[in-house]
Amino acid sequence: MDEKGCQRGGGRKTSPEKYFVPCGRYPKYKARSGNLELITIIECVCADGTSLAPGFVFGGKSYHKKWFRAHPDICVGTSPNGWTDDFICTKWFEKSFIPQATARNGSGKPILL
Repeated sequence: MDEKGCQRGGGRKTSPEKYFVPCGRYPKYKARSGNLELITIIECVCADGTSLAPGFVFGGKSYHKKWFRAHPDICVGTSPNGWTDDFICTKWFEKSFIPQATARNGSGKPILL
């Protein structure tokens, strides 16, 4: 599990839509946005090489779920500066990591983060 800060960006500076896309889907290039808004992504890779759905932290006080078209396993939150803190990490752990890791645990053995 780790976190990564990245700049939010889209295809064109005038486009209101912004995307986070796995690097394998499109040719590798760096799209940079002119707004300099930073987003934190929380990712978790399993020992077998698979990954859990990510978490996103946007800068702000609150958000409306209708703003996002995201898979239900993806955790979205806000903080004043768009960074994670103890509270946000705990919420990600409870709402995202535990349910996803438990669903994948076919052996019934303890889960380790």
